[in-house]
Amino acid sequence: MRGAALMLSLALLCACSPRLAPPSSSAPLDQIHDDPARDAQLSLLREAHRAFAQERYPAAALFFRRVVDSTVANSPQSVEARWWLGRSYEQMGDYRAAMAEYRALATGEAGGDSRTQRYQQQALSRLDQLRQIPGGSHVTVARQVALGLPLSQLPPVSGWVTWLQTLLKAGVTTVLLDPASSEWGKDRNPETVEAFIGAAHLAGLSVWGTLDFHHGRGIALRPEWLSRSLVMRGVAPNGQEPAMLPDPLHPDYQAVIAERATVLLRAGCDGIFLRARETQGFAQDFSDSSFQLFTSAFGLTITPQQLLGDSVGAGVMAYDREAIYWRWVGWKARSYATVAARIRKLIRDEKPAGRLLIEVHGSTVSEPLIGLEQYGEDLNDLFRRSGGELVIRTEDNKGPALLEQVAQQVGSPDRLWLVRSAMVPETAPLGEWTDGLRAVTLEVEDGNLLLLPRNAANLP
Repeated sequence: MRGAALMLSLALLCACSPRLAPPSSSAPLDQIHDDPARDAQLSLLREAHRAFAQERYPAAALFFRRVVDSTVANSPQSVEARWWLGRSYEQMGDYRAAMAEYRALATGEAGGDSRTQRYQQQALSRLDQLRQIPGGSHVTVARQVALGLPLSQLPPVSGWVTWLQTLLKAGVTTVLLDPASSEWGKDRNPETVEAFIGAAHLAGLSVWGTLDFHHGRGIALRPEWLSRSLVMRGVAPNGQEPAMLPDPLHPDYQAVIAERATVLLRAGCDGIFLRARETQGFAQDFSDSSFQLFTSAFGLTITPQQLLGDSVGAGVMAYDREAIYWRWVGWKARSYATVAARIRKLIRDEKPAGRLLIEVHGSTVSEPLIGLEQYGEDLNDLFRRSGGELVIRTEDNKGPALLEQVAQQVGSPDRLWLVRSAMVPETAPLGEWTDGLRAVTLEVEDGNLLLLPRNAANLP
């Protein structure tokens, strides 16, 4: 009954949706101006309306968003673009995002010409109508599917259009680029990356960039940034010693990560994906810098050997050591969540509509204490402090159940993703393999999906 009521409400809303039409051919869009920037904005607005009329709503949303971000707030072009951005989101089923745009439009500066006032009045009316949907503002967004790909595996420029169209047919909405597997300045120069992102946007696809924060792949690591451990462990699956991983809490290393994120965003990426730590031992790893920050924050006089070593140091009682140890674990995990929040702020500063996605382990969902200690993952803290979206990594068939469990914890299922591996034959051309993605996306019927290709060439 509840589902039927929702569908009936949506049908009624569509029937009574406002009829504000895009500008006619005689409107200012076709006028010639001496200002190149204004001409570019009007041209982009024209393309956005064309995409909307052709029912290419993801492309229309991207175009309208770019107009909003590049024009003066409350200008006629900005107001018009924001209204149609909300309409595009509605057509995509993303009612939460649509309401956010209508709310921003309705609460803008009063006044302006009659057309601006009409958009504002219609935005207020649309907000009232959307609130009548059962569940109100908690209506979930349309399903999204992202495909991860190293920069080195991008097809030739001549094959971009065909490949992007194949992705769309397979149900993919986003391309996730990983620069860590290739040298940005040699294998794929920034101009090529920017051109690809532009082509993806024209096709109606979003593009996100990957940051390997815990391992520093693709970054020249300085010795002082590296963490060490007092516990001997084996070699990690990627062949790197866990004790030689970078310390995510080192201030200088964080600055380099922020710079890499800025490069990706300025190249045109619509969001940033933070990869999870591969190996266990988060709580055991430390650098001189992070341990000093910890002891200073709590006024402690204790060494790493006393806290993390095999034997209890002089002057540190066993029960005190255990209490301080868990204080250390909690401080490290919260510090990581704070770093993620800083990345989110950076995204907002560079690209207001940009998104942050944080990968976490499925084992953290079922065993939170182990996830906290071994990977530094506190799901609730990461979710609420960073304002990002959680990507649940799991290699078994428990994914949907894990998503439901996390959704109950955080209360926002539209901001959750499930990772799925897509096996790639070594000899299969990229375009040919992409044709088979549709079958993979259908394996998980509900929820957002992140596909990471795997093959003998060690794709991510």
